Amino acid sequence: MMDMLFLTLHQSALKAQGGISGVARRLGKRELTLIGKLNPNDDLHQPTIGEFVSILMDTGDTSPLEILCEMFGGQFMTRPKERGNSVAQAVLHAASEHGDVCRVAEEALADNKLDNIEVARLRKEISEARRALMILENTLTNQAG
Repeated sequence: MMDMLFLTLHQSALKAQGGISGVARRLGKRELTLIGKLNPNDDLHQPTIGEFVSILMDTGDTSPLEILCEMFGGQFMTRPKERGNSVAQAVLHAASEHGDVCRVAEEALADNKLDNIEVARLRKEISEARRALMILENTLTNQAG
């Protein structure tokens, strides 16, 4: 998994504006040093955690972070900044999204089989329900005082 992490970070920097050289310039690093640290085939020279974070910030690419989260059984997800108009509205929206998950699951399991399309629909509904819960959290945070 570490190989995949470093390969993904390398690819991210390569695709950035100006490639690894551009990233090095923007981060105030020596180009050859960063090229060496981002070489996925070099186990001796690896980026520091600070460089890892700086590269993610510079490129805007979170795929290396997604790999890191997977290594620990997690999943990277950005938090929406939205809030509901009220706590009640946010709760109702979250409940509605939960209902959609249940409805799609019930439809998918009607024949006691899950095909790839049903799994994809169910994952989409789960993602929307998670987002609604985060919006509810944001709304509650705003209400606490």
